[in-house]
Amino acid sequence: MGTRTGACLLLIMLVSLCFCPGARAWDAYVVRVEDGNTISVSERPGREEPTVILRFYGIDAPSQSQPFGREARDFLLRLMPKGAKVSVDSVGEDDQGTVSALVQVAGTSVNYQLLVEGLAWVSRSTCKAMFCRRWYIQEHQAVVDRRGLWGLNMSTPPWQWGR
Repeated sequence: MGTRTGACLLLIMLVSLCFCPGARAWDAYVVRVEDGNTISVSERPGREEPTVILRFYGIDAPSQSQPFGREARDFLLRLMPKGAKVSVDSVGEDDQGTVSALVQVAGTSVNYQLLVEGLAWVSRSTCKAMFCRRWYIQEHQAVVDRRGLWGLNMSTPPWQWGR
């Protein structure tokens, strides 16, 4: 391979790194846990006002008025109290400025942990990444083990609640 071809390949690889999901990861600090699916964060520690609202990508937790809605929120409050440092991997943003994200605390995926605990469903409409297959398996295991909301005789996902 010639020097020019090698240089072009290197340039292509470097440019592609700028567009990979890991390139958008950033650290933030929890200002508020809004519910079992949403947190407000600041990009600087100690701030009282949030700079970004994050919605957990690929999952739907029960709404506050649903069974296990408070448990999902309380789980997040224990996992990431006010001021906790989180790692955020932005996936997208809606029209209201809410960022859809994969969130980690101390290397643990919060999105995935909500599924493990039986406190969320995999979102059938948004979870399209390859790792979502693993999430479906974990959701199924929570159903089989009757963890969290799966211990109820009937669990209605948030997208059908109140219809």
